[in-house]
This record gives sequence, structure tokens and C-alpha cells, in this order.
Amino acid sequence: MIKHLQKIATFSLIITMYLFLQGCEGNSDVQSENLTGVWISEGDNLSALQPSVIDSMKIVFYQTGEFKMYTYMKNVSPVIYEGIYVVTQPPVGLCEWLELVYHDGRVEEGLFQYLPGDEVSMETDLVQTVPDLGHILPNPERGTGSSSLGPANVQIYVKIEY
Repeated sequence: MIKHLQKIATFSLIITMYLFLQGCEGNSDVQSENLTGVWISEGDNLSALQPSVIDSMKIVFYQTGEFKMYTYMKNVSPVIYEGIYVVTQPPVGLCEWLELVYHDGRVEEGLFQYLPGDEVSMETDLVQTVPDLGHILPNPERGTGSSSLGPANVQIYVKIEY
């Protein structure tokens, strides 16, 4: 009887571990795939730290690992930045880690997470690390808004093209 119960407990443990690992793996894959496409941030979705002359920002993430960022201002041609991006899963927290390496040598990194709702959207808390401006990166356990720039640094993007 005890051996039979041990077999059932072992089998249940194996099934539970398998489902847990599948759930984690699937979540990470889906999240990274969702990043590719065109995202826009405008109006109240812009970070409170953005200068008031900025009307909107658009960022395009390509499957090749490259990105292009457009900053739109009144009566001015858009400013365009390009580079490569890397997405990783921090060891803790519900957010993912995003690193943007610009072709001009700047680097920004921090957290992003997808938001629930009818439209596909995400919020970011990115901090420039190269050149180092002395800001502290967000804490994955505390989520977006936990960088030394605080909640004012959080910016929301809405996906407009897939």
C-alpha cells in the first residue's frame, strides 16, 4: 500500500513539474514574439519625463533583433534612432528585461511588461546606462516604475501593427 502511494505521489510530482516548466517556457516565448511590430506612445501614455515638445514616439521591433525609434515633435521632421535590442527574462518578477543598443553608442535598459486590455499594449521603465547618467535600474521584483527615476519614467506603448 505504501509503495503504491509513493508511486502516485512521484507521478503527481512529475506531472506538476512538467506543467510548471511548460507554462514558464511558453510564457517567455509568447512574450518575446509579441514584441515584434510597430508600437506608438502619445498623449498621456508618454513618460512624464519626456519634454513637452514631443508629440509621440514610435518604435518598430524587427524579428532580426533590430529596432528603429521615431520621435515626433511639432513642426519638425522626426528624429530617427536605430540599433539592436535584446530581450531576456529576469530571474524574478513578471516583467521582461529589454536592452536597446543604439548605433550611436548609447544603451538603455530596463523592464517592460504587457498590459491587460482590449488592445495590445506594454509599459516600459528604461534607463540610459551608456553613457552612465547615474540612474539606478528598475528592480524586477518591484516592477516598472521602480528605477531611480520613479513612476514618472514609465511610458506606455500601444501596438498598432503586427
